[in-house]
Amino acid sequence: MTPTPADEPPALEEIAAAGTRRQRDADRLKKSSDDLRELVLAALREGHLKPTEVAKASGWTGAHVRKMARDAGIEPDERYRDRAERLKKAQAGESQNA
Repeated sequence: MTPTPADEPPALEEIAAAGTRRQRDADRLKKSSDDLRELVLAALREGHLKPTEVAKASGWTGAHVRKMARDAGIEPDERYRDRAERLKKAQAGESQNA
């Protein structure tokens, strides 16, 4: 469906159709995001992939993936726990200096 030329006002049918498409797209995006979230969390629980690899493959930032993992009760692997603690301390120091 093509937009109405600028010299004619849009018809309600065009607006309703665009609204329907937007809602359909939003629903599909939510479902695909939920599906991706479950895959990411399953990979992190399994522990065979590095969290940075999982984040990169997902297209989400590392911070977002870490937050999802912590919210889901997934703590850092022993290999990354020391680094996670150093990052927490560094972030706490930055927020105190701000």
